[in-house]
Amino acid sequence: MANPPNQRIERSRRAILDALKQSFPATRQELSRRTGLAPSTVAGIVRGLLAEGLVHEHAASDHAGRGRPSSRLSPRRPPGHLVGIDFGHTHISAVLASTAQEVVAEGRVPLDVDASAGNALDQAAALVADLLDRTGVPAGSVLRTAAGIPGPINQETGRIQSATILAGWAGVRPREELTDRLGGEVLIANDAELAALAEHTHGAGRDVSDLVYVKASHGIGAGLILAGRRYTGAYGASGEIGHTLIQEGGAQCRCGQRGCLESVVSIDEVWRQLTAAGLPLPERPGDLSLDALVDNPVAARIVADAGRSIGRVLSDLCNALDPAMLVIGGELATGGDPLLEGIRESLRRFAQPAISDRVRVRSSALGPRAGLVGALTLAATESTP
Repeated sequence: MANPPNQRIERSRRAILDALKQSFPATRQELSRRTGLAPSTVAGIVRGLLAEGLVHEHAASDHAGRGRPSSRLSPRRPPGHLVGIDFGHTHISAVLASTAQEVVAEGRVPLDVDASAGNALDQAAALVADLLDRTGVPAGSVLRTAAGIPGPINQETGRIQSATILAGWAGVRPREELTDRLGGEVLIANDAELAALAEHTHGAGRDVSDLVYVKASHGIGAGLILAGRRYTGAYGASGEIGHTLIQEGGAQCRCGQRGCLESVVSIDEVWRQLTAAGLPLPERPGDLSLDALVDNPVAARIVADAGRSIGRVLSDLCNALDPAMLVIGGELATGGDPLLEGIRESLRRFAQPAISDRVRVRSSALGPRAGLVGALTLAATESTP
């Protein structure tokens, strides 16, 4: 029996609102593609949402080409502010923004985040307090804070669940700890998952529903977007590809194994190889930018080899998940074409032809800010139960 018209309209309305919540701003055409609804249906429902004040419409600022630019739609947001925090292995970044994700202030401090969870959380709270003080925004106006952590987070207990990947944080409940320090509502997620969310919502993967984001930095991790939604796994440990064994008896990894992907191609290891080749480099691996080096054939070879190693692991992941796009971020992504071509070479060799011929490999469109953008996106689109 067919659904009554009112039920069909309500279901379509909910689908459009959910699509906007997950990825905004969006044009009517994009909403039609994401929901599978006819353009005329989308147009009619959007008219109603605009009349009710549930959706905001604004002109596109990035229009190129002929014809009238398509206006974009966003959920109507309440007044107030959001905070995004990105815990890297060697730094903490924080951003203060409006509920429409318009940045008000941003800051960053260098820190060995892995060494002590307590110190890192204290420094994050101090950084947020500084942003509020500089802008004169009262703490009570912050509606929600979201933070990305470079390690697996148990979805049931909220604890950092690995004593090896993020040793100084093992057993810590970062959401509770940040709530104690900041107050208000706090959301926590893996940093690569947040970067994947950012690229899907605002970056390179806006036009696909299935993508893998790879953060290739001091560690190697992946964030997954499957069927248009962030995927964390049953226990919050999805995407830990950096601890895939690729070299029997290889270098010691911080997880305790030998020969993990991370021990072979992290930014620290690439920095070591470039140093051994006699290339002029900054004193610290974290300051390395490969884009200025890849014109050198030796540097390009080292970076391409790193891409091949990453691509070998991604080939198995692609065979299992069949994503439409691989987005490569982190410091290694500054290696540009040599890195990407190394990944593509491994995909052509090890992935199934039906996959390797179609999966797109792209550099991150958001660069080092992907984690922060993802934190703000999570803060703007989700709330705790």
